[in-house]
Amino acid sequence: MNKEYILELLLTNKIRKTQFRIELLEVFMNTKYGLSFKDVKERISSTQDKVTIYRALTIFEKKGIIHKVPNTNDVSKYAICPEACSEKAHQHNHAHFICTQCEKTFCVDEIELPILKKVKGYKIKRSNLTLEGDCPDCI
Repeated sequence: MNKEYILELLLTNKIRKTQFRIELLEVFMNTKYGLSFKDVKERISSTQDKVTIYRALTIFEKKGIIHKVPNTNDVSKYAICPEACSEKAHQHNHAHFICTQCEKTFCVDEIELPILKKVKGYKIKRSNLTLEGDCPDCI
């Protein structure tokens, strides 16, 4: 994905264009697995300010640009959303794969989750299918 796309994404979502936010989106768009705060901090050169990083992650998630991915150690990880996601709702419907060796979490778009109908007495906000095993780099 190119810089023009990133600038348009920021403009469309009414997010102020800063060098840091552009760099952060480039990092997410060029990474095939979920990133933790620590991963982001290691890949960013334009700031090391924790508040700035957390604020951007929160804004990007709220706007439907990134989504939280499951992991095994209770550390929040994020991955880029498909183009269909928005501030109103995350539209991705896929499984996640966690490598038991390197602990990376990958979005598996080839496996769609079933669409759940309303269950009487329950309000379902999110469903997950998590697969665990060894990723191609660790086999």
